[in-house]
Amino acid sequence: MNTLVFSAIVLASSVLAPAHTFEVSAERDAFLLDGEPLQIRCGEMHFARVPRPYWRQRLKMCKAMGLNTVCAYLFWNYHQPERGQFDFSDNRDVAEFCRVAQEEGLWVILRPGPYACAEWEFGGFPWWLLDQGADKVKIRTRDPAFMGPVKIYLTKVAEELKDLQVTRGGPILMVQDENEYGFFGNDGEYIRSIYQVLRDAGFEVPIFTCNPAYHLTKGVIPETAKVVNFGTNPKNAFAKLREVQPRGPLMCGEYYPAWYDTWGQRHHTKPVQKMIDDIDYMLSVGGSFSLYMAHGGTSFDVWAGQNSPFAPITSSYDYEAPIDEQGRATPKFHALRELLKKYMTPAELAQLPAIPEPVPVQALQSDASAEIGAPRIPRPANRELMDEPLPVEMLGLGYGAMVYATKLEGKGGLLKAPNLRDQAAVFADGKHVGFLSRRFANRGVKIPSGTQMLSIVVCNMGRYHFGTAMKHAEKGLLPPVTLEGKPLKGWNAYPAPATKKFLSSIVYSQSLKNEPCLFKRFKVRFDSTADTWLLVRGWQKGFVWVNGYGLGRFWGVGPTQTMYVPGCWLKPGENEFVVFDFAGNVPMDGLTFVDAPVLDEMHPDCDFIVAAERESQPFEPPQKPTLKGEFPNSADARDVRLDRPRKARRFAFVMDSDWANKDVAALAEFEIINAKGESVPHDTWDFVSVSSEESLAEDGAAENAIDGQISNFYHSRWSKDTAKPPHYLVIDMGAEVEVAGFRYTPRQDSVSGRIRAWRFYLDP
Repeated sequence: MNTLVFSAIVLASSVLAPAHTFEVSAERDAFLLDGEPLQIRCGEMHFARVPRPYWRQRLKMCKAMGLNTVCAYLFWNYHQPERGQFDFSDNRDVAEFCRVAQEEGLWVILRPGPYACAEWEFGGFPWWLLDQGADKVKIRTRDPAFMGPVKIYLTKVAEELKDLQVTRGGPILMVQDENEYGFFGNDGEYIRSIYQVLRDAGFEVPIFTCNPAYHLTKGVIPETAKVVNFGTNPKNAFAKLREVQPRGPLMCGEYYPAWYDTWGQRHHTKPVQKMIDDIDYMLSVGGSFSLYMAHGGTSFDVWAGQNSPFAPITSSYDYEAPIDEQGRATPKFHALRELLKKYMTPAELAQLPAIPEPVPVQALQSDASAEIGAPRIPRPANRELMDEPLPVEMLGLGYGAMVYATKLEGKGGLLKAPNLRDQAAVFADGKHVGFLSRRFANRGVKIPSGTQMLSIVVCNMGRYHFGTAMKHAEKGLLPPVTLEGKPLKGWNAYPAPATKKFLSSIVYSQSLKNEPCLFKRFKVRFDSTADTWLLVRGWQKGFVWVNGYGLGRFWGVGPTQTMYVPGCWLKPGENEFVVFDFAGNVPMDGLTFVDAPVLDEMHPDCDFIVAAERESQPFEPPQKPTLKGEFPNSADARDVRLDRPRKARRFAFVMDSDWANKDVAALAEFEIINAKGESVPHDTWDFVSVSSEESLAEDGAAENAIDGQISNFYHSRWSKDTAKPPHYLVIDMGAEVEVAGFRYTPRQDSVSGRIRAWRFYLDP
């Protein structure tokens, strides 16, 4: 890029406040607001993850922490739930969110999508993109079936927000073009097409692109400014940014104060001082940053996503952010406030507000007894029988459960559904006989002989939100479904959508038997409308609503054992809590509310399918490896090539030593690459053998090595009975693929566990 100057000088005749100019200047390596340098101290906050009555309090907290900017994601599926239907009202009123931010003295960086990631359902894409089948639309490409709806959506977003740009007196400084596209593809013309749609729609402020340090060259176009995303090692990341953008401001587009949580793994944390040191470095070299997240909030309702191969996100999006899920200041908040004072102008220091009073909390032991309800299931989604079951999207269902049914006419045997997305309760002639889960694709359920009607209630855990796995994001009961190895034919499907209308159709009674997939209604009296947390410890699996608002999912395995209940959704007197009890074990005799969250408590035995330890076959490597070598002591990713591409289904990576000489192993990512240098998708991969994993002191799960994210990592066991090398991961890729080599990304935040000597085996 020869000249990195993006001027935004257009003035509007009608403005909210004085119009400004905002530039991304190469000449001065800085952001310029009205010609003067602006060091952006930004924090991410998603208005969709915060009840509207609390927006102002959370924004006041951001300002009091010392931030001058807030970063706001839009989620396409949140604003366009159906084709042709847009919603920018109530909690979706992004224009009002921006106006409140401006009133609180904050600039806004806008991230409108179309792709967001953000651990949000389908990465922000609407479910209806899949209603003709996932193969009919190529997401994140120039496919007209994708770009047509994208243009309609972004044009509508611009209608809501273009008058709130800084050039027209509003708070919006910059707009993002797509998001971390380097993880998905390398088509610069696709990025340019999004850029042009934004410009044509009326966005005139600078447009920028973000990517992690090792994907900064993918899809690069000169029209956009570049920022780099990372959670550690800012010196290295800024150096990588300078390689692709020699001049212009240095900015971290996403700095991670910790990480998000997934069901079945420990709550993620990061030491306060590590965060402070990284941000101090960025500011000391003149850089800017955006904290992802400043306030995480909650993925209410159905909005939590899922990473591959199967890592569903918890409803709590606390993120161990400086402002916690309920909007309170944490030790990180106080430490960051003190640090940022060093970099404020005298005028900013004089105007730094006091820390707002926290939102009140309460605890309550309710003795309300439950009524049990069964919904009125609508007519079949399809008029004629399906030969094979179809994904829920092709049956018109976006969110909720789908009941699939077929006649067995007396047959019994072992039922299997290896492509189930994601979990199901199985009923034979109306009697519950077992559960199926994609976690255990080869497990089945025994169907009694004499069964006439088989019903399978399928619930999903959110669509893929990240990486190439999103190309296969359909949900439901996907074929084959077999009984004693023979495919079952002749299916019908009945939708149970997660909507207020459907909830209102439920008929409650005390006489129904307590079993899986029924609804339970509790009438709870509150004298106060302070915030609280519903304690769900011991509850196996399900979903909760309060007064019609979806609180999200619960799963007894942890790490979260509470559900955040905003006081603004309560009312004095009687309140209605509805629980969809997927597993059938939610107690009937009252609810417990506590005044603090439980975010890190694991109960693997509290599951609807009791999961044994990882079924790991001992690995005895062949005498001669396919490749072997030593990696340098560096945070840089490394590509290792075979002498020629080969077909293989399995591979093993053996780690013999690390650079810290601690006999441990850690790695951020391990990818198989094909002859084109492209990463082979991970969504069908399964671990055959793992030497050891750290699960007590941190989340060192083997899945972290193949989840596409470099800010977390696999780590061998170290907190108890430290495992000795060699350490190994053996993976079945699900089918034979072309292997031209592999890409290893080291742990980024420490030399401990960084691989030195290694071996690689194909089809071991």
